[in-house]
Amino acid sequence: MTRTHLANSAYRRPTLACGAAVALVGAAALTGWAVGHPLLLGLRASYIPMAPNTALAFIVLGFGLFAIGLGGRGSGLFAGAGGVLVALIGALRLGEFAGGAGFEVDEWFFRVRGGRFGLAPIGKMSLPTAAAFVASGGATAVLSRPSRPKWLDHAAGACGAVAAMTGLVFALGYLFSPNSPLLYGTESIPMALNTALSFIVLGAGIASAAGPEAFPLLRLSGPSIRARLLRIFLPLVVGTVGVVSWMTHLITTTSGASSAAISSAALAAASILLFGMICERIAGRVGGQIERAEADLRQAHDLLEIKVEERTRELNRTNGELAEALREARNAHQSLQGAHLELQLAQSRMLQQARMASLGQTAAGVAHEINNPLAFVTNNLVVLRREVGGLHDILKLYQQAAQTLEEYQADLYARITGMEAEVDLPFVLENLDGLLERSRVGLMRIQKIVADLRDFAHLDEAEFKEVDLNAGIGTAVRLMRKLADDRRVSIETTLAPLPPTTCFPAKINLVVQSLISNAIDACRPGGRVLVATREVGGGSEIRVSDDGRGIPAKDRDRIFDPFFTTKPVGEGTGLGLTISYGVVKEHGGTIEFTSTPGRGTTFTVLLPTAPPADALASPAPIVTDEREPAAPA
Repeated sequence: MTRTHLANSAYRRPTLACGAAVALVGAAALTGWAVGHPLLLGLRASYIPMAPNTALAFIVLGFGLFAIGLGGRGSGLFAGAGGVLVALIGALRLGEFAGGAGFEVDEWFFRVRGGRFGLAPIGKMSLPTAAAFVASGGATAVLSRPSRPKWLDHAAGACGAVAAMTGLVFALGYLFSPNSPLLYGTESIPMALNTALSFIVLGAGIASAAGPEAFPLLRLSGPSIRARLLRIFLPLVVGTVGVVSWMTHLITTTSGASSAAISSAALAAASILLFGMICERIAGRVGGQIERAEADLRQAHDLLEIKVEERTRELNRTNGELAEALREARNAHQSLQGAHLELQLAQSRMLQQARMASLGQTAAGVAHEINNPLAFVTNNLVVLRREVGGLHDILKLYQQAAQTLEEYQADLYARITGMEAEVDLPFVLENLDGLLERSRVGLMRIQKIVADLRDFAHLDEAEFKEVDLNAGIGTAVRLMRKLADDRRVSIETTLAPLPPTTCFPAKINLVVQSLISNAIDACRPGGRVLVATREVGGGSEIRVSDDGRGIPAKDRDRIFDPFFTTKPVGEGTGLGLTISYGVVKEHGGTIEFTSTPGRGTTFTVLLPTAPPADALASPAPIVTDEREPAAPA
């Protein structure tokens, strides 16, 4: 992370001020050593002076902290180098205390006249001073880096707090014993008062440079209640503890034994009063703010409940209106959808009826136009075959006279022989009967096609009739073979005897045609379609099976829906299976299917021998769609 908080004057100015103050104190101490002024060395002539190395370290760290506040790459390098140097000197001094090593760190930069201040040597960096310099120097080196992890900011702030607390301890020692600083009379070297104060200021500057998101300012900054309470309590507690401690020491050192007890009791009572006043003030401020916040919260809660109730009523009313409008819209949509579907079905029925009427007229005309020439062509072929037989016999007799003709009419015989060879008379005589027979068979097939067309459409049947279903199914299969051959699909039949069935023959034939057409569409080249019938429970079962693609599971619930199709646009209307379903139901039967994707589909139609009574009373018109009998299986 980068030091973006130093762009804020609330943190930049304290950093610069603390750095400048520490450097100024260090410079004053060095000046005091140079001119021999005791006030510059230790604030009072009776206090131990600041060591030269200590003063120099404060100058370096002060300028380093000032450079951190200014920012810039060069400033950062200077601060980092200075922090590392001070930390190194402090560490070496600690090494002298710990192992008795003779580094003589205090004589590296300045040599001063030795001596003792009581039991303490003059001009030497003390043990707590060295430790505080290691912490503050390391913190300054860390803060000099422009980008650093967040935990390093916490570590730098903690080191600054250690240095400040060290200085605070010795400053309070001077407060409690002005003429005999803390730790005097021991083997340890005491800390000068200006050194202690400088560490307090230096620690505060390091904490400000670490920023509000690092220890220790992390818990004091921000708008949170905890931070606001700490900002109120901490100065009061610190000031109160300091004043009470100083007054206790002052009373015990200036009063007699008898008056000291009374003075201490009075001081205790005054302390209780002071703390009570402080607590009352804090409770008043904090409690007042909490009470105001609670009152505002209750008021906001009540207002919110009122608004929620009003909004709930409005929403309920609006929801009711929307629900009613939605029901009406849904009903209207369903009515329109039903009417639209009925119109489409009616239009389809009208179109199919028109097609069937046109088909009937066309079939009648075609049958008439074909049957008349076909009749005399057939008759002429019979006469021709009889006459050709006589000519064949005459030619054989002529051939028996060939030898006589050759003897008496050589030229004529040569011409006859040449013409006989030219027309290949033996071949013609041999194959003429077969040619006439094949022509007769072709004419019979034409007659059969016309008969199948008339039988399939049953154009002369307008009501239920008892028929043999196998005859109509066979006709449908023959009419669909051309489509099957074009698709390279084979059609096989297994037609078992069926009982006579009363039905609309044309409709049943068209249902079978639809199922066969669907099966052919579903097969790949080389596929197979099987049409089978059998008697089941006194009725008739018609099965149309294929080995094609099968019907996807997602489409199985919709294949009987009107206008549902999986064929490309323009290849069908989606009414094939819908109409087939209606025709079968009209006859009182059922139509079902089983399908396995990739293996094929089987449609099974069950028809009773006689339709329901209501169907017999009012037969429906013929409806079909020859373009798309059904959705592909």
